[in-house]
Amino acid sequence: MLSYQFTVMVFASAMFLINYAEATPFMGSCGANNQCGPSTCCLVGYARYSIPGCSPLGDVGSWCRISDLPREMRLSYPTGVYVHLQEAYFGMCPCRPGLVCSRTSSTCQLPEFSSEEELLLNNLID
Repeated sequence: MLSYQFTVMVFASAMFLINYAEATPFMGSCGANNQCGPSTCCLVGYARYSIPGCSPLGDVGSWCRISDLPREMRLSYPTGVYVHLQEAYFGMCPCRPGLVCSRTSSTCQLPEFSSEEELLLNNLID
């Protein structure tokens, strides 16, 4: 008799936890970049039903997309949950400040300025 009650209690607890997880599937996730830290972005992965989360900005050598801008997205999940993202990146975060996305390698690199560009930038800063 005791083992039957124990089995029922374990089953009921498991069902409660499963229902609770389905009701709150996005704990710890983000809906916009301003919800992440200064060196991170709100990112939706490539996988189907990916849950958005804060991910680090690209460092030297990280893959990147040229002119990648954050997007507004509406995601749907098989549980019937819909999530509206105000400002998020898809697939990869942009490069961290001070780096640029190289057109030839699609990786984050230190900027290479020609002397004309450098002169122009120095004039803008002064």
